[in-house]
Amino acid sequence: LAISVADQVLMLQYSIYSVISPEGCASILWKTSEKAQEAADAMGITAHRLKALGLIDKIVNEPVGGAHRDTRQMGAFLKRALNDAWRQLSDLKTRELLDRRYERLQSYGRYTDTKADAR
Repeated sequence: LAISVADQVLMLQYSIYSVISPEGCASILWKTSEKAQEAADAMGITAHRLKALGLIDKIVNEPVGGAHRDTRQMGAFLKRALNDAWRQLSDLKTRELLDRRYERLQSYGRYTDTKADAR
């Protein structure tokens, strides 16, 4: 999360956000990279999962087949997303930006207590 100290965090539609690959995680946890999909699911590293958790602000759509299939179109999508973010932030005062960043960081790791099943 240290690399997401920002006013807005954007993520490409088909990208992953993690300090370790699913294969690396599976190798550590289960001593085999064959459980990479299970590790990826547990890690919650996809754009849609991170958006649902409130860790990113916007998912930037990619061209059909992924960003690498049409770099010009991807550039246009990214330019639009960055311009939108700039418009949303450019009128805010420094103090408001700093306060919003602080609140954002404080919100990471929130949890809800649940009651244990009576057995």
